[in-house]
Amino acid sequence: MILGVIQARMGSTRLPGKVLEDIAGKPMLLHVVNRLQSARLVDKTIVATSTKPGDDPVAQLCARENVPCFRGSENDVLDRFYQTAREHQASVVVRVTGDCPCLDPSVVDKVVAAYQKSKCDYAANILVYTYPDGLDVEVFSMEALETAWKTATLPGDREHVTPFIRNSPDFSRVNVENETELVFKDLRLTVDEPQDLEFVRELYARLGASGFGLEQVLDLLQKEPQLIDINSGKIRNEGFYKTLVKEDPMPGEKLVLDKSETMLEQAKKLIPSASQTFSKCPTQFVRGAAPVFLQKGQGSHVWDVDGNEFIDFPMALGPIILGHNYPEVTEAATAQARQGIAFSLPHPLEVEVAQMLTEIIPCAEMVRFGKNGSDVTAGAVRAARAYTNRDMIAFCGYHGWQDWYIGTTTRNRGVPETTAALSKGFAYNDLDSLKSLFEKFPGKIAAVIMEPVGVVRPYEGFLQDVKNLAHENGALLIFDEVITGFRLALGGAQEYFGVTPDMACVGKAMANGFPISAVVGRRPVMELFDEIFFSFTFGGEAVSLAAAKATIEVIRSKNIFPHLWELGGILMDGATVLAREFGLEDHINCVGYEPRSLMTFKEKTGAESLLLKSLFQQECLKRGVLFSGGQNICFSHTHADIEHTLRAYRAAMEILAKAIDKNDVEERLEGKPVEPVFRKA
Repeated sequence: MILGVIQARMGSTRLPGKVLEDIAGKPMLLHVVNRLQSARLVDKTIVATSTKPGDDPVAQLCARENVPCFRGSENDVLDRFYQTAREHQASVVVRVTGDCPCLDPSVVDKVVAAYQKSKCDYAANILVYTYPDGLDVEVFSMEALETAWKTATLPGDREHVTPFIRNSPDFSRVNVENETELVFKDLRLTVDEPQDLEFVRELYARLGASGFGLEQVLDLLQKEPQLIDINSGKIRNEGFYKTLVKEDPMPGEKLVLDKSETMLEQAKKLIPSASQTFSKCPTQFVRGAAPVFLQKGQGSHVWDVDGNEFIDFPMALGPIILGHNYPEVTEAATAQARQGIAFSLPHPLEVEVAQMLTEIIPCAEMVRFGKNGSDVTAGAVRAARAYTNRDMIAFCGYHGWQDWYIGTTTRNRGVPETTAALSKGFAYNDLDSLKSLFEKFPGKIAAVIMEPVGVVRPYEGFLQDVKNLAHENGALLIFDEVITGFRLALGGAQEYFGVTPDMACVGKAMANGFPISAVVGRRPVMELFDEIFFSFTFGGEAVSLAAAKATIEVIRSKNIFPHLWELGGILMDGATVLAREFGLEDHINCVGYEPRSLMTFKEKTGAESLLLKSLFQQECLKRGVLFSGGQNICFSHTHADIEHTLRAYRAAMEILAKAIDKNDVEERLEGKPVEPVFRKA
């Protein structure tokens, strides 16, 4: 028997008594009941509320309307569900909540059908969010519910029923995706806030008291898009993140780092900075409390030389898009290595991968390969200078270690002033700062090179405005997509934002960690690579090309982007709510886009605080999370990884809040704090 259970209660900190609020002349809860009863594949519908006297009105409404009602534990909702299902001899449970008055019966049936077809333990449409908040449906077996009821111990797992089932590897899961792309990304059909109630009432007033589904809602919003502004910008599943605050903090364990420390002393004698990359060197972690050398990686986890295991979020500074040792990529690279790595003539893979890039990157008509980001940004700048017969470059963002860019930073030793003087920076989201460069250097700027997005989101139309301004002044537009390529979308930020540059530079995630990059662009510009000198012994190295081909094929076939956006969104939302709950909203901010975000740390004055970052990082490391500020999501990250990370963040934030209150942040550090990569001028 398939039992539909509606979770309902009167208590709500933001909107008390919401389940009985009037919508079109009827309590909200009755709308949910009627909609669930309309699902063809649900045999029986019941309301599950608590025995708390405050929930008596829910039981009384059910009694008046002849709706079955079960009353159980207030806080142990998992027990309430289990007892409900057991009493009614359910074999399958469908879980919805009483604050979703736009529940679509056809969506319920779709999830139930997926459960039946797959014969899994758990099916839902929330493992990857492709439906609006408020159409959530979860279906699970009685056996899975009973196992969770017997095994789950954490308050969050008891209060929210399904996290234990969703995150345990012991259960098989299926996600049901919406086949219609949502134009309205902020659409919320749940009721958590007064604005949500207002929005739903407007929908009912226009669409009638019953019978409408998601399709009708979307049609209405196409005609009246201003309606969505009523309740946009809210955080999904905020209640779960608040539950984490109620839990006992995850205990931390001081790391054993003997091998790391021994190897560090050796490295200092042999390698300047003890690392090949500034952002990976010991100064970027709390020295003495953080690992220095990583030994291996698998999926979303890495292990240091001392055997400590961590959930990885730096992801090698972004290249690991699928996961460490991803089978298809490893197999392709290994097979190619057996056939040869470097050859005396071009390898066919050069043509194959170039063809793939022209198919997926909007601006790509021709391709040249490099090994790292600095190769291709320097090559693009050289080509732009050759194409325009101009010398100056306007830039925005970070573009690698070559003289033309790094000479403008505080790491400029060894770069001639005459070289640095040819590059001029402008501010992101500040078109006037770019205009002033064109006015100051008329007819001299060859190209505008920029990261289309870093962690600050562009204002509407900014990237198109930059393109127009560059072209009006005879300059080319180059997008440095070494980071954003293959991460925001298959075609990178230019696909995501719909702005096509003259050239683009890609790398990092292109081969899931293998060293390869590419400069791509319009044919008339790229043909100049016949004339300029852009040549590498390893530019066509076959193993990395094989890895790139395999990586792109996986990205294409498995459509990884909903996963990156979904898990990244949960991490960002959770961090935001936790920071607010611990009173740290003036100190911690999570910025950027979901597949790649950044947690910033500030003093109350607004100045960057590496001390706060250091203490937070130290406490995350103690709890198995490799944290350096950036949060790069890969396809191998799981919901369990994210929940573990949020529990680690919760513990770290509590410690940080107490340290700020007692003004003893530095005293709590167990090693030297993080240092900036670029020193102050």
